[in-house]
Amino acid sequence: MSTRAICPLAAAVAATLGAAAPADAAGPTIRGRFSYEGIANCQKPAVQNFPIRARGTAQLSTDRKATLNMTSNTGGWTRLDATLGGAPTAAPGGSASLKVVGAHTLRAVRDYPNNVTIVTMTIRGSSCTMTIDNRLKPGKTVYTFTSVLGIAYCSRPQITRTECSSY
Repeated sequence: MSTRAICPLAAAVAATLGAAAPADAAGPTIRGRFSYEGIANCQKPAVQNFPIRARGTAQLSTDRKATLNMTSNTGGWTRLDATLGGAPTAAPGGSASLKVVGAHTLRAVRDYPNNVTIVTMTIRGSSCTMTIDNRLKPGKTVYTFTSVLGIAYCSRPQITRTECSSY
């Protein structure tokens, strides 16, 4: 199904954030785990109440390189390599970028043709919070997500649960 792209790309962004967030962690690498669940309703293909789930790990090295490994029921296994604060990285149908927005907070942005997915993760010690926000671009009325099967045209995905932790 074309809804495969909803999870992997949003999660990829989320996971990249998860690894990078704890700015006060010691050692050469910071690691995070994440998971999320949601519901997708798409017009093309015609899919209603499709459950989306993803989980994965991410890490950020002191050289500002981030790596994400994620598995989702919509996209299978995904790997994303990025540089913190660097130029957006090419991704299917758009790009992905990672920015520091506070001492313990990172933001990843996944740019699609009609919308952006914004993942914000904050880690302080063992406490971790993560939000995922999907926003339409000006003048657009439907969300688009890309996958190996093409483009899915959907209403706003509903994220029902997020979880993150440092390890």
